[in-house]
Amino acid sequence: MPPITSDNDLPKLLNTPTKQVKRIKNLVSEHFGSASTRVDRPPMQGMFSRTFFVTLTDKREVVIQFRTEKLDLDAFRVAKGSLGQVVPDAVALKDEELENEGVWVYSLERLPGKIWIHGVAGKGAEGRIAVNRSLGRVLSKGWLADSSGEAVSTKIRPHLEAILASPLDEVAAYRPLLQGFLGKLNEISKLPLWVSHYDLNDVNILIDETCEVTGLIDWELSTPKPFAVGLGRIHTLAGEYTGGEFWMPDEFEVAERAFWKELFGGMSQKTREMLEKNIGLVQDAVILGTLLNTFFWGDGKVGCGEVPMKALPKFLTYRIPQIRRDEPPYKE
Repeated sequence: MPPITSDNDLPKLLNTPTKQVKRIKNLVSEHFGSASTRVDRPPMQGMFSRTFFVTLTDKREVVIQFRTEKLDLDAFRVAKGSLGQVVPDAVALKDEELENEGVWVYSLERLPGKIWIHGVAGKGAEGRIAVNRSLGRVLSKGWLADSSGEAVSTKIRPHLEAILASPLDEVAAYRPLLQGFLGKLNEISKLPLWVSHYDLNDVNILIDETCEVTGLIDWELSTPKPFAVGLGRIHTLAGEYTGGEFWMPDEFEVAERAFWKELFGGMSQKTREMLEKNIGLVQDAVILGTLLNTFFWGDGKVGCGEVPMKALPKFLTYRIPQIRRDEPPYKE
Protein backbone atom coordinates (compact mmCIF):
# COMPACT_ATOMS: atom_id res chain seq x y z
CA MET A 1 0.00 0.00 0.00
CA PRO A 2 1.63 3.31 -1.09
CA PRO A 3 2.29 5.65 1.87
CA ILE A 4 1.22 9.29 1.79
CA THR A 5 3.93 11.17 3.63
CA SER A 6 3.10 14.61 2.24
CA ASP A 7 0.62 16.35 -0.06
CA ASN A 8 3.15 15.90 -2.86
CA ASP A 9 2.35 12.17 -2.84
CA LEU A 10 -1.10 13.05 -4.17
CA PRO A 11 -1.88 14.00 -7.80
CA LYS A 12 -2.04 17.64 -8.84
CA LEU A 13 -5.82 17.68 -8.34
CA LEU A 14 -5.26 17.21 -4.57
CA ASN A 15 -1.73 18.31 -3.79
CA THR A 16 -2.62 21.28 -1.55
CA PRO A 17 -4.89 21.57 1.53
CA THR A 18 -7.06 24.09 -0.33
CA LYS A 19 -7.68 21.67 -3.20
CA GLN A 20 -8.45 18.87 -0.75
CA VAL A 21 -11.02 20.91 1.19
CA LYS A 22 -12.69 22.11 -2.01
CA ARG A 23 -12.96 18.53 -3.26
CA ILE A 24 -14.41 17.38 0.05
CA LYS A 25 -17.11 20.06 -0.04
CA ASN A 26 -18.12 19.01 -3.54
CA LEU A 27 -18.16 15.30 -2.60
CA VAL A 28 -20.20 15.90 0.55
CA SER A 29 -22.75 17.95 -1.39
CA GLU A 30 -23.03 15.26 -4.06
CA HIS A 31 -23.15 12.16 -1.87
CA PHE A 32 -24.78 13.43 1.33
CA GLY A 33 -27.06 16.11 -0.06
CA SER A 34 -25.74 18.54 2.51
CA ALA A 35 -23.25 21.36 2.70
CA SER A 36 -20.32 21.20 5.12
CA THR A 37 -19.84 23.74 7.90
CA ARG A 38 -16.39 22.60 9.04
CA VAL A 39 -13.52 20.61 7.54
CA ASP A 40 -10.72 19.81 10.00
CA ARG A 41 -7.63 17.67 10.00
CA PRO A 42 -7.41 15.08 12.80
CA PRO A 43 -4.70 15.35 15.48
CA MET A 44 -2.66 12.68 13.65
CA GLN A 45 -2.62 11.54 10.03
CA GLY A 46 -2.26 7.89 9.07
CA MET A 47 0.52 6.73 6.76
CA PHE A 48 -1.76 5.64 3.94
CA SER A 49 -4.40 8.35 3.66
CA ARG A 50 -5.23 12.04 3.88
CA THR A 51 -7.99 12.20 6.45
CA PHE A 52 -10.45 14.98 7.36
CA PHE A 53 -13.22 15.42 9.92
CA VAL A 54 -16.25 16.99 8.27
CA THR A 55 -19.30 18.53 9.97
CA LEU A 56 -22.45 18.80 7.85
CA THR A 57 -25.14 21.47 8.12
CA ASP A 58 -27.50 18.88 9.64
CA LYS A 59 -24.91 18.31 12.45
CA ARG A 60 -23.80 14.90 11.17
CA GLU A 61 -20.07 14.26 11.44
CA VAL A 62 -18.19 12.08 8.97
CA VAL A 63 -14.61 11.19 8.19
CA ILE A 64 -13.44 11.63 4.60
CA GLN A 65 -10.29 9.89 3.38
CA PHE A 66 -8.30 10.18 0.18
CA ARG A 67 -6.29 7.01 -0.49
CA THR A 68 -3.89 5.99 -3.25
CA GLU A 69 -5.09 2.39 -3.13
CA LYS A 70 -8.54 0.85 -2.91
CA LEU A 71 -9.75 0.08 0.60
CA ASP A 72 -10.97 -3.41 1.49
CA LEU A 73 -14.39 -2.57 2.88
CA ASP A 74 -15.05 -6.23 3.71
CA ALA A 75 -12.57 -5.93 6.60
CA PHE A 76 -14.80 -3.23 8.14
CA ARG A 77 -18.01 -5.21 7.51
CA VAL A 78 -16.67 -8.40 9.10
CA ALA A 79 -15.36 -6.56 12.15
CA LYS A 80 -18.55 -4.53 12.59
CA GLY A 81 -20.68 -7.66 12.27
CA SER A 82 -19.06 -9.06 15.41
CA LEU A 83 -17.91 -6.06 17.42
CA GLY A 84 -20.79 -3.70 16.62
CA GLN A 85 -20.71 0.05 17.13
CA VAL A 86 -17.00 0.32 18.00
CA VAL A 87 -16.23 -0.30 14.31
CA PRO A 88 -17.07 2.57 11.90
CA ASP A 89 -19.29 2.14 8.87
CA ALA A 90 -17.21 2.67 5.72
CA VAL A 91 -18.43 3.39 2.19
CA ALA A 92 -16.77 4.36 -1.08
CA LEU A 93 -17.58 7.76 -2.60
CA LYS A 94 -17.47 7.59 -6.38
CA ASP A 95 -15.26 10.19 -8.07
CA GLU A 96 -14.19 9.07 -11.54
CA GLU A 97 -11.85 12.00 -12.08
CA LEU A 98 -9.85 11.16 -8.96
CA GLU A 99 -9.94 7.43 -9.65
CA ASN A 100 -8.43 8.07 -13.08
CA GLU A 101 -5.57 9.78 -11.22
CA GLY A 102 -5.13 6.82 -8.83
CA VAL A 103 -7.01 8.19 -5.82
CA TRP A 104 -10.07 6.68 -4.12
CA VAL A 105 -12.35 8.45 -1.67
CA TYR A 106 -14.08 6.93 1.36
CA SER A 107 -16.52 8.13 3.97
CA LEU A 108 -16.37 6.63 7.44
CA GLU A 109 -18.59 7.11 10.43
CA ARG A 110 -16.96 9.44 12.96
CA LEU A 111 -16.88 7.57 16.25
CA PRO A 112 -16.88 9.31 19.65
CA GLY A 113 -13.78 9.59 21.80
CA LYS A 114 -10.11 10.48 21.47
CA ILE A 115 -7.26 8.27 20.35
CA TRP A 116 -5.85 6.41 23.34
CA ILE A 117 -2.48 8.17 23.27
CA HIS A 118 -4.26 11.52 23.76
CA GLY A 119 -7.31 10.47 25.78
CA VAL A 120 -5.30 8.77 28.52
CA ALA A 121 -3.07 11.79 29.14
CA GLY A 122 -2.97 12.64 32.83
CA LYS A 123 -4.82 9.50 33.92
CA GLY A 124 -1.72 7.53 34.94
CA ALA A 125 -1.71 3.85 35.83
CA GLU A 126 -5.46 3.62 36.29
CA GLY A 127 -5.98 4.86 32.76
CA ARG A 128 -3.84 2.09 31.24
CA ILE A 129 -5.56 -0.55 33.37
CA ALA A 130 -9.03 0.74 32.45
CA VAL A 131 -8.28 0.77 28.70
CA ASN A 132 -6.94 -2.78 28.76
CA ARG A 133 -9.92 -4.01 30.76
CA SER A 134 -12.36 -2.35 28.36
CA LEU A 135 -10.47 -3.57 25.29
CA GLY A 136 -10.63 -7.17 26.51
CA ARG A 137 -14.38 -6.79 26.95
CA VAL A 138 -14.78 -5.38 23.43
CA LEU A 139 -12.67 -8.07 21.75
CA SER A 140 -14.47 -10.86 23.60
CA LYS A 141 -17.28 -10.43 21.04
CA GLY A 142 -14.97 -11.24 18.11
CA TRP A 143 -16.04 -14.86 17.54
CA LEU A 144 -16.87 -15.75 13.93
CA ALA A 145 -18.89 -18.74 12.74
CA ASP A 146 -16.47 -19.88 10.03
CA SER A 147 -13.61 -22.27 10.78
CA SER A 148 -10.01 -21.07 11.01
CA GLY A 149 -8.76 -23.42 8.31
CA GLU A 150 -8.95 -20.97 5.43
CA ALA A 151 -7.30 -18.16 7.41
CA VAL A 152 -4.43 -20.49 8.27
CA SER A 153 -3.95 -21.76 4.72
CA THR A 154 -4.32 -18.42 2.92
CA LYS A 155 -2.81 -15.94 5.41
CA ILE A 156 -0.77 -17.48 8.22
CA ARG A 157 0.98 -20.32 6.43
CA PRO A 158 2.14 -18.12 3.50
CA HIS A 159 3.34 -15.49 6.01
CA LEU A 160 5.36 -18.07 7.95
CA GLU A 161 6.77 -19.58 4.77
CA ALA A 162 7.77 -16.11 3.55
CA ILE A 163 9.65 -15.44 6.80
CA LEU A 164 11.44 -18.78 6.58
CA ALA A 165 12.42 -18.06 2.97
CA SER A 166 13.59 -14.53 3.76
CA PRO A 167 17.30 -13.70 3.43
CA LEU A 168 17.10 -11.34 6.44
CA ASP A 169 19.93 -12.02 8.89
CA GLU A 170 17.53 -11.41 11.79
CA VAL A 171 15.48 -14.47 10.85
CA ALA A 172 18.31 -16.97 11.30
CA ALA A 173 18.18 -17.26 15.10
CA TYR A 174 14.41 -17.87 15.03
CA ARG A 175 14.29 -20.29 12.11
CA PRO A 176 13.86 -23.45 14.27
CA LEU A 177 11.04 -21.82 16.24
CA LEU A 178 9.32 -20.63 13.07
CA GLN A 179 9.68 -24.06 11.51
CA GLY A 180 8.15 -25.58 14.61
CA PHE A 181 5.12 -23.31 14.29
CA LEU A 182 4.74 -24.35 10.68
CA GLY A 183 4.24 -27.88 11.97
CA LYS A 184 1.68 -26.73 14.55
CA LEU A 185 -0.62 -24.90 12.15
CA ASN A 186 -3.06 -27.80 11.76
CA GLU A 187 -3.59 -27.77 15.52
CA ILE A 188 -3.84 -23.97 15.72
CA SER A 189 -6.47 -24.04 12.97
CA LYS A 190 -8.75 -25.86 15.47
CA LEU A 191 -9.05 -22.65 17.48
CA PRO A 192 -12.18 -20.58 16.69
CA LEU A 193 -11.94 -17.87 14.07
CA TRP A 194 -11.77 -14.41 15.63
CA VAL A 195 -11.90 -10.81 14.44
CA SER A 196 -8.29 -9.57 14.48
CA HIS A 197 -6.96 -6.04 14.01
CA TYR A 198 -3.78 -5.79 11.94
CA ASP A 199 -2.36 -2.83 13.87
CA LEU A 200 -3.85 -2.67 17.36
CA ASN A 201 -2.14 0.24 19.09
CA ASP A 202 -2.72 3.46 21.03
CA VAL A 203 -3.48 5.42 17.85
CA ASN A 204 -6.15 3.06 16.48
CA ILE A 205 -8.07 2.71 19.75
CA LEU A 206 -10.52 5.47 20.75
CA ILE A 207 -11.52 6.01 24.38
CA ASP A 208 -13.88 8.24 26.34
CA GLU A 209 -13.23 10.28 29.50
CA THR A 210 -13.51 7.16 31.67
CA CYS A 211 -11.06 5.22 29.46
CA GLU A 212 -13.76 2.96 28.06
CA VAL A 213 -13.09 1.92 24.47
CA THR A 214 -15.47 3.72 22.10
CA GLY A 215 -13.92 2.81 18.77
CA LEU A 216 -11.40 0.72 16.86
CA ILE A 217 -10.34 2.35 13.61
CA ASP A 218 -8.11 1.66 10.58
CA TRP A 219 -9.23 -1.89 9.75
CA GLU A 220 -7.57 -1.99 6.34
CA LEU A 221 -5.22 -4.99 6.01
CA SER A 222 -7.06 -6.74 8.86
CA THR A 223 -8.28 -10.31 8.39
CA PRO A 224 -9.79 -12.80 10.85
CA LYS A 225 -7.34 -15.24 12.46
CA PRO A 226 -7.51 -18.17 14.87
CA PHE A 227 -8.19 -16.93 18.40
CA ALA A 228 -5.22 -15.14 20.02
CA VAL A 229 -3.01 -15.06 16.89
CA GLY A 230 -4.19 -11.46 16.59
CA LEU A 231 -3.23 -10.70 20.21
CA GLY A 232 0.53 -10.60 19.80
CA ARG A 233 0.31 -6.89 20.61
CA ILE A 234 -0.55 -7.59 24.27
CA HIS A 235 3.02 -6.58 25.17
CA THR A 236 2.55 -3.02 23.92
CA LEU A 237 -1.05 -2.69 25.10
CA ALA A 238 -0.11 -3.27 28.74
CA GLY A 239 3.41 -1.91 28.19
CA GLU A 240 5.01 0.25 25.51
CA TYR A 241 8.09 1.08 23.51
CA THR A 242 9.89 4.15 24.76
CA GLY A 243 13.38 5.43 24.02
CA GLY A 244 14.02 2.47 21.72
CA GLU A 245 13.28 -0.05 24.49
CA PHE A 246 10.33 -2.13 25.66
CA TRP A 247 9.11 -0.70 28.94
CA MET A 248 6.94 -2.43 31.55
CA PRO A 249 5.24 0.16 33.77
CA ASP A 250 4.46 -0.77 37.36
CA GLU A 251 0.83 -1.45 36.41
CA PHE A 252 1.75 -3.75 33.50
CA GLU A 253 0.60 -7.01 35.05
CA VAL A 254 -2.59 -5.56 36.51
CA ALA A 255 -3.52 -4.16 33.08
CA GLU A 256 -2.53 -7.35 31.25
CA ARG A 257 -4.44 -9.64 33.61
CA ALA A 258 -7.48 -7.34 33.36
CA PHE A 259 -7.38 -7.66 29.57
CA TRP A 260 -7.36 -11.48 29.60
CA LYS A 261 -9.95 -11.70 32.36
CA GLU A 262 -12.44 -9.57 30.44
CA LEU A 263 -11.62 -11.28 27.14
CA PHE A 264 -12.44 -14.74 28.48
CA GLY A 265 -15.25 -13.52 30.72
CA GLY A 266 -17.12 -11.78 27.91
CA MET A 267 -17.29 -14.67 25.45
CA SER A 268 -19.91 -17.41 25.46
CA GLN A 269 -19.53 -20.20 28.01
CA LYS A 270 -19.23 -22.80 25.25
CA THR A 271 -16.39 -20.95 23.55
CA ARG A 272 -14.63 -20.22 26.84
CA GLU A 273 -14.74 -23.86 27.90
CA MET A 274 -13.40 -24.99 24.53
CA LEU A 275 -10.49 -22.54 24.78
CA GLU A 276 -9.73 -23.48 28.39
CA LYS A 277 -9.48 -27.14 27.33
CA ASN A 278 -6.98 -26.07 24.66
CA ILE A 279 -5.19 -23.38 26.64
CA GLY A 280 -1.78 -24.59 25.44
CA LEU A 281 -2.84 -23.86 21.86
CA VAL A 282 -3.98 -20.39 22.92
CA GLN A 283 -0.52 -19.79 24.39
CA ASP A 284 1.08 -20.98 21.15
CA ALA A 285 -1.21 -18.69 19.16
CA VAL A 286 -0.09 -15.62 21.14
CA ILE A 287 3.58 -16.39 20.54
CA LEU A 288 2.90 -17.08 16.86
CA GLY A 289 1.14 -13.72 16.63
CA THR A 290 4.13 -12.06 18.29
CA LEU A 291 6.46 -13.53 15.65
CA LEU A 292 4.17 -12.52 12.77
CA ASN A 293 3.96 -8.96 14.13
CA THR A 294 7.73 -8.73 14.46
CA PHE A 295 8.49 -10.14 11.01
CA PHE A 296 5.84 -8.27 9.04
CA TRP A 297 5.05 -9.25 5.47
CA GLY A 298 3.75 -6.96 2.72
CA ASP A 299 4.11 -6.51 -1.02
CA GLY A 300 5.94 -9.83 -1.17
CA LYS A 301 8.68 -8.74 1.26
CA VAL A 302 9.47 -9.57 4.87
CA GLY A 303 10.73 -6.83 7.15
CA CYS A 304 11.40 -6.15 10.82
CA GLY A 305 12.00 -3.13 13.02
CA GLU A 306 15.03 -2.60 15.20
CA VAL A 307 13.08 -1.94 18.41
CA PRO A 308 10.68 -4.94 18.15
CA MET A 309 13.64 -7.19 17.28
CA LYS A 310 15.42 -6.02 20.40
CA ALA A 311 12.36 -6.89 22.51
CA LEU A 312 11.57 -10.20 20.79
CA PRO A 313 13.67 -12.52 23.02
CA LYS A 314 11.78 -11.22 26.05
CA PHE A 315 8.40 -11.37 24.30
CA LEU A 316 8.94 -15.03 23.43
CA THR A 317 9.12 -15.90 27.15
CA TYR A 318 5.65 -14.43 27.72
CA ARG A 319 2.96 -16.68 29.16
CA ILE A 320 -0.71 -15.78 29.43
CA PRO A 321 -2.23 -15.69 32.96
CA GLN A 322 -4.14 -18.95 32.43
CA ILE A 323 -0.81 -20.73 31.88
CA ARG A 324 1.55 -19.01 34.32
CA ARG A 325 -0.92 -18.71 37.22
CA ASP A 326 0.84 -16.61 39.91
CA GLU A 327 4.20 -16.33 38.17
CA PRO A 328 5.44 -13.21 36.33
CA PRO A 329 4.44 -12.67 32.68
CA TYR A 330 8.02 -12.95 31.39
CA LYS A 331 10.84 -15.25 32.36
CA GLU A 332 14.18 -13.69 33.23
